[in-house]
Amino acid sequence: MRPGSFRTATLGLVLALLVPGCAKQAAPDPGPDRPSAPPPRAEPKDPPMPDPSAPIHMAPPTIDKPAEDTARYVAWMAKRGTAITDRPREDTNLRVADWGFFDHGNGPGEFADRAGLDRGGHVIVAADTGHWFAFLTTSGVDAATAMSRIAWLWKAVGLDPSPRQPKVTAPTLTTGKDGTVTFQGWVVFPPAGNPIRMTITATASSAKVVQDSARQP
Repeated sequence: MRPGSFRTATLGLVLALLVPGCAKQAAPDPGPDRPSAPPPRAEPKDPPMPDPSAPIHMAPPTIDKPAEDTARYVAWMAKRGTAITDRPREDTNLRVADWGFFDHGNGPGEFADRAGLDRGGHVIVAADTGHWFAFLTTSGVDAATAMSRIAWLWKAVGLDPSPRQPKVTAPTLTTGKDGTVTFQGWVVFPPAGNPIRMTITATASSAKVVQDSARQP
């Protein structure tokens, strides 16, 4: 064999032995420490459409109703010689400035001794005896405010103007040049009755209540 042919055969043999080793060395390490490929990313899905036939459940609104404050009413009744042995109540929806509106009873439908009292010792009841001037001149008391509380004291219902009752007018609260305060408004006494015009004229020392019927002749 020629020398050159021998060298060529030897070089080919060496390369044949080296190539498989290099290929084995370059293969990835399948060992357990190698991190696995992340899972494929899931595409976000649109939220399901609401069922229009499903019932709607809504939480009731929170009502922050003030607590009743009946202590001064109980004390006033005791001073009059009438101790309250059932439940004293305040209609907190009628509270205005320092005035509270109270009655007492054993249950629904019992509304005895209705009265409005402020924290200064003034009292109004369903009569012309009372501190009507103090109430009607209280800051925040307008004609509508006075109407609702006066109707409550008389166990009546205040009326608004209506084409069916042409004589009925909106409530008014006026002050004369001499300082006299006059309230006028229309009420009806349930269960049924004719509209009654109620007029309260008050000064610092006296008050007068007049009720006129709107009955047509």
